[in-house]
Amino acid sequence: MKKITYSLLILSVIILSIFFYFKGNIDEIVRQLIIQETSNITETEVGLKAVKLDFKEGSGQLIDFHLGNPVDFKTKHAFHFDDAEIEINISSVTKETIIIEKVFISGAEVIYENKDGVTNFIALKNTIEKNIKSKKSSRKDNSDPGSNDSVNKDTKKQKKIIIKSFEMINSKVEAVMPFVSSQTISVSLPNLIIKDIGVKERGLLPGELLNVFIKSIERDLVRAINFNDLVRDLEKNIKSIESDVKGKIKDIESQIKKSKDLKDIKKLKNLL
Repeated sequence: MKKITYSLLILSVIILSIFFYFKGNIDEIVRQLIIQETSNITETEVGLKAVKLDFKEGSGQLIDFHLGNPVDFKTKHAFHFDDAEIEINISSVTKETIIIEKVFISGAEVIYENKDGVTNFIALKNTIEKNIKSKKSSRKDNSDPGSNDSVNKDTKKQKKIIIKSFEMINSKVEAVMPFVSSQTISVSLPNLIIKDIGVKERGLLPGELLNVFIKSIERDLVRAINFNDLVRDLEKNIKSIESDVKGKIKDIESQIKKSKDLKDIKKLKNLL
């Protein structure tokens, strides 16, 4: 009896230790999970400085997030925000599908780069969709009888997420000109508001959620910026500058011809 009591005491201490460990480190655990999941699905470098969660209030913050660019794109990142505010349905945290009531981002920075007719956001979307398809295929294979559940850790059952309201306002875009990385144009994106993400599907996996956001941003970027028009405008500017330079050269040549001092200098040069 004493041995059973002692064992139960030890087990209780272990459980409490685990509980307090996770409670005290939940922000860092979530931060690392976001970085890992986003990096894996996009195959890019991802940064997130901090996560702050308050389960009593059902609120949280994601601080200093950046999503890197696919390979071959030169700009520092595709997407960045300083702060995202979130509201969580606390009762859903322990369930299969987590419900996020609201995500709010203000002043995000988007860098829109075109390389050989393909933008960085199209490349991101293609990579995400490829990896979503690959993960679905792996889950299907591992669900077959006789398959080894430890074959792929990514095939473990993940939490699904529903976002009732997503708002991204006051976003700024730097469009990088094709073939002229130093030439950019700054524009504002229309406010992005999406309702009931994943409701119809009864929850989406993190990669699927990210795909919704990337596709929505890309759609607005295409509407706001036409790279073909930008190239034509750049060509017009170059021709205009070239014409101005030629005109100034003619003026200088005309002034040189009228200058007696310069004529004398030319005579002296001919004597040398």
